[in-house]
Amino acid sequence: MRKENLKMRQFLLENGVDATPKYIAKGSLKGTWRLYSKALKTEHNAGLANWWDRPGLWARLSELGFTDFDGKQLSQYCGNGGLFQVFVRFNRTKEFLTP
Repeated sequence: MRKENLKMRQFLLENGVDATPKYIAKGSLKGTWRLYSKALKTEHNAGLANWWDRPGLWARLSELGFTDFDGKQLSQYCGNGGLFQVFVRFNRTKEFLTP
């Protein structure tokens, strides 16, 4: 895992969010983070983490400084088909990209 992703993983864990991050440095989503998780098991999604009905998760990520890729507040519509996979912007990204 790249250094920036390891730093972000540690930051998220320290703040109560169990997610795997990936910084996207190129392409149409340049400057965003992909956050996803398979940690939460529910009967509806066969062991994959749920995004759709977890407003506490949206609020926690917002408190930490994350927005959706358009800069808007996170909501249930930011996820991917109900699973915990989002593409977000982070107001402190530069801290994680420096060596």
